[in-house]
Amino acid sequence: MRWDLIKTCTVAISTPEGEIRGTGFFISSEGYLLTCAHVVEDVGGWDQVRVNGEAVELIYLGDRTSDDFAVLRLSSYQGASIPLSLDFQPMDRFLSIGYGRPDFPQGASIDGTITDINRHSEFGNLSMLRLRVEANSQQVQGGYSGSPVFNAANQRVIGIIAAYDNTEGALAVPLVTVQERWSDLEKWLNPSYSDEDFPFFDSTFYSNCYRELNKQGALIRVKAPLQWGKTYLIKNILDYATKQGYKAVRVDFQEPETTIFDSLENFLQWFCIKIAEELNLSDSLPESRQSPLGANSRCTNFFEKFLLPAINSPLVLGLDNLDWIFTYEQITRNFLPLLRTWHEKATTSIISRNLRLVIAYSKEDFIPIDRNHSPFNVGLEVSIPELSQVQVKNLLHHYQLSLSEEQFQQLGAMMNGHPYLIRVALKTMALHELTLTRLLEIAPTEEGLYRTHLLRLWSMLQENPGLLEAMRSIVAANIPVRIDAEKASKLRDMGLVKYVGSSVQPLCNLYRLYFRDRFGMQ
Repeated sequence: MRWDLIKTCTVAISTPEGEIRGTGFFISSEGYLLTCAHVVEDVGGWDQVRVNGEAVELIYLGDRTSDDFAVLRLSSYQGASIPLSLDFQPMDRFLSIGYGRPDFPQGASIDGTITDINRHSEFGNLSMLRLRVEANSQQVQGGYSGSPVFNAANQRVIGIIAAYDNTEGALAVPLVTVQERWSDLEKWLNPSYSDEDFPFFDSTFYSNCYRELNKQGALIRVKAPLQWGKTYLIKNILDYATKQGYKAVRVDFQEPETTIFDSLENFLQWFCIKIAEELNLSDSLPESRQSPLGANSRCTNFFEKFLLPAINSPLVLGLDNLDWIFTYEQITRNFLPLLRTWHEKATTSIISRNLRLVIAYSKEDFIPIDRNHSPFNVGLEVSIPELSQVQVKNLLHHYQLSLSEEQFQQLGAMMNGHPYLIRVALKTMALHELTLTRLLEIAPTEEGLYRTHLLRLWSMLQENPGLLEAMRSIVAANIPVRIDAEKASKLRDMGLVKYVGSSVQPLCNLYRLYFRDRFGMQ
């Protein structure tokens, strides 16, 4: 896959008349590309350079007698980019592709060995890579200057071919030289891929959440399976709230130690102090005094008489992993009705109108409270769907990856739009830790990326023999299976299956293959 990516990202450097004078390669999806300084000079200057028939911007131009490289930018480019590295070992195999031969209009491939790195007087005494080309491979010749040196060992480009070296080899500018002269290369040598600013979902999806959040006393319920993007969505909603001038606090119920859940009193005290600290109000907390009021009433008074007046703006609470408290019956019986009460008080209490709730959870089975006291049937319910093909392709662009249509279909069959599975796979490939072929080969095994995720699901199934047997029958079949409706619903809440009419089947091949192996099926 990586070599296919290298070929995709390598282009001819031409004159305005279309005469090829060299080669270049894209190092970023924003259109930055590397080539040789002497290639730019041979074209007639950077303003005469054409890539894909378009003019370029000059970012850096070295000297052909020393740092023989140039950085150009094609502003219209929105494609993939080549992975880079400074690392290599003598005798590592290299591959390259260059333009200029009329009998190879799509570029001619070169195969050989990286022999060593030495200083050369012809290049200002700078270190140059020495390359030996295989006898049965294309030889380096005119038009190949600026070609990438792709290290087959680490699947990354480590240099730029700059000159012939007799007839059996070439010299190349190592990327360490580029880094020394052009410090901006660092961000592509050590890329960091953050999902924080990446819009996984479309604008309509977000706008519905944001519109609801602007309502007084809003309550947004985000229900989705484990590792499905709930925390990501909560953070986006809270970020929006902050930009509107609201105060926003995320509370993760998996965070506190288990002793916090020993009593309702301990839990609500932790809850109030946690929020006050996040709002920098911990130094002005009211003194704790004996009160005949119950714990829920004291918590409500804390919000209405201290917290909300102190901040004098709407407060958005993102309550993440709320179902973590469900195993603590006393807390569940009291805290969930409290959330419902706060939501409903917005119609009668001026202060409570400023409190908006965003709650995230994966399940709501066996909650020991009356429906009329539950927060799970009021407000706006938001369901996070599987990622569409368009969204996955947007992610590919975000991670600067290029897949063939066949590879894209293979990825889809194994992951089927599962947000967590897709994101982990693409990020791993973007960091060049695994190829797609290897990733898919080991994905449903203990060696794969998803070992912890899969073991967690297996453990959850083992805790419920009925669901375990239902899953056994589902993965054993090659067609959708009709099972008990309640079990189907619970398996869907876990993210293990998807509905096909009234029947279900495994959400993706990863789950089918993994659980078949766990059940000892062939």
